[in-house]
Amino acid sequence: MAIGHEPITDTLILVDGQDFIHDIFPPSGEEIPAATTADLKFYDPSGDVSATWSASVSSAAVTWNVSSALADTIAIPSSFRIYVHYSDGADFCWFQGQVTRP
Repeated sequence: MAIGHEPITDTLILVDGQDFIHDIFPPSGEEIPAATTADLKFYDPSGDVSATWSASVSSAAVTWNVSSALADTIAIPSSFRIYVHYSDGADFCWFQGQVTRP
């Protein structure tokens, strides 16, 4: 049994020359609380933050729309984490994993 929040582990795929467009939706019937923010952070192999992309957040979705010019600057290997920040001060890592390019 684990105690605490465990982020979802997944792979983030970046394609050279392609914009990164991604949405995260709350479960059906739920909304994202007002004043919530979210960041996608990239880490180099030594664990230092190499880039941070802030999301656009509404009650219906957390959205990134990043140009290919910026997305193409993310080096491989890299890892990522998506952090959500609620207005009550709670911060959680939603997702984590490795970045790949096909």
